[in-house]
Amino acid sequence: MAIAQEEFTDARIETFAIPGARVVYGKVFPLGIRVKTEQSFASIDEAVTHIEGLADRGALDLLLRDHGTILFRGFPVANASDFSRFVQAFKLPNQHQEVGLSGIRTTVNGFVKTANEEPSDVKFYYHSEYGRSAHFPGLLFFFSEIVPEKGGQTPLLSSLELYDELKKQLPDFIQALAEKGVIGRQYFPAKDDPEAAHIGWNWKDSYGFDIVEGDSMEEQHRKVEVVLRERLHAEGEWQPNGALYVLQKLPALRRVESTGLPSFFNGLMGVYGRARDNEALQAPYRGLDGKYHLSTTYGDGSPIPYDQLDKVLEIADSIGFLVPWQVGDVAYIDNYTVQHARTPWVGDRSLLVSLWDGREKFVAY
Repeated sequence: MAIAQEEFTDARIETFAIPGARVVYGKVFPLGIRVKTEQSFASIDEAVTHIEGLADRGALDLLLRDHGTILFRGFPVANASDFSRFVQAFKLPNQHQEVGLSGIRTTVNGFVKTANEEPSDVKFYYHSEYGRSAHFPGLLFFFSEIVPEKGGQTPLLSSLELYDELKKQLPDFIQALAEKGVIGRQYFPAKDDPEAAHIGWNWKDSYGFDIVEGDSMEEQHRKVEVVLRERLHAEGEWQPNGALYVLQKLPALRRVESTGLPSFFNGLMGVYGRARDNEALQAPYRGLDGKYHLSTTYGDGSPIPYDQLDKVLEIADSIGFLVPWQVGDVAYIDNYTVQHARTPWVGDRSLLVSLWDGREKFVAY
């Protein structure tokens, strides 16, 4: 039986109400868990031991399944090292290996990276992490190390609630996604192209895991194509300037195995929102930011009407939730059922991330 919020009891930690939290399928989203007054942990070691006990009982898996996101507050997590210890206490199956990185991140330690390092004035729209790929993490941890003076929240959105709203308000759109799926397109310049430094990623670093010194360009291309085919079931189109277009045909709707609930799992909003902001909705899809924002189409190659995508963004914003970060907070997110975004900010900000494979699965929609 699932552990509901009101059923969770523990000697040292308790649930708490997060202002503005929503209720999805009768469960609060997200769930807040904090250290009880007069029960503070003396060290990260002590906190890790306590979390390990909850993990062994299976309590954390059940809470996350029911609530989508857990916001941990008041635990002695002060830096990347503490954060690394904290996430390992959850005893998850495997750390997620990123394949096809198309963001700017720095590895801090073996389990921790920076969140996307694009400039603070860039807004990120809701997206499932690696939702444009066949290889994606099941679980995300965010650690709020430094909170900016203004903005910098991490909006969260239940992919389950969004599906239900879209089914009601845009039934033809949902039907088209169910029947056709989507084709996502991403642009990866060559590593030695000056454009790569501006964009922040390139095909060699994102897919060239097996490339060794001395490989000819033809051999490098072949090895990248093997990764695309075998790891992602994707296709690559090499461009005259040495860049790579990656085409990934995927479902946009999934069903969660443990609950049977349908989830709006994809990167549609993130891709469209950034392209719209940068006036890159028409070929050649190069935006005001100097980056390429290749359009996502239906799986048969037909365009997705922009008015429908505008409505999807509007609906998502109406049911989203802004995480009110405090220093030391850790958010534990089910990537299968929750999308996230990023608001611009003023001042210093440090948000660290750890990606993991979980025990949940998707089944056919």
